[in-house]
Amino acid sequence: MKKALFLLVFALVLTATYLWFNPTEQTDPNYADRELLPDYIAEQVTRTLYDEQGYVADLIQAGRLEFFERLGFTQFEQPKYTLFDAEHRAAWQVTSQFGIWLPDDKIILEQDVSISNVNGSELLDRIDTANLELLLPAKTIQTAAAVKIIGKGFYINGIGLQADLTEQNLRIIKHLETVYTNEQN
Repeated sequence: MKKALFLLVFALVLTATYLWFNPTEQTDPNYADRELLPDYIAEQVTRTLYDEQGYVADLIQAGRLEFFERLGFTQFEQPKYTLFDAEHRAAWQVTSQFGIWLPDDKIILEQDVSISNVNGSELLDRIDTANLELLLPAKTIQTAAAVKIIGKGFYINGIGLQADLTEQNLRIIKHLETVYTNEQN
């Protein structure tokens, strides 16, 4: 009996010693920090997408791009996204201070977001807001933030916006005020 008890205690001590000095899984304390580092960084980036006929369909520019593969998104600084109309001319340009491009072709823009009419032939000149979601390839935008729509001879203040830039439909969720200007030369 003493021999069996001695062998059992000896086996337990050996197992404990083995596990103590040779752990099965090494944990890396810097793993979380590495996950927050971008996989690559690019400066002054331009990405041009073409349609089936070879015309420019989308143009994306950024002052800085950071790609995070593990987290699944791309982060931009000073992004500029240009949309083209059916005649292949630049129609709208969307700019902001920061942007995040998610894998499902959703771009979230933040800080000083502005949508500008590039060709000048539309009733609207510019839309300003604090943040915006741009959904591609449908070219729809939406926000729940305050918006200011500036047009030829008027401006509109509201909260929330949904728009289809291809169909040129715009809907303000909550209208606050419209101001018309009567400028005479």
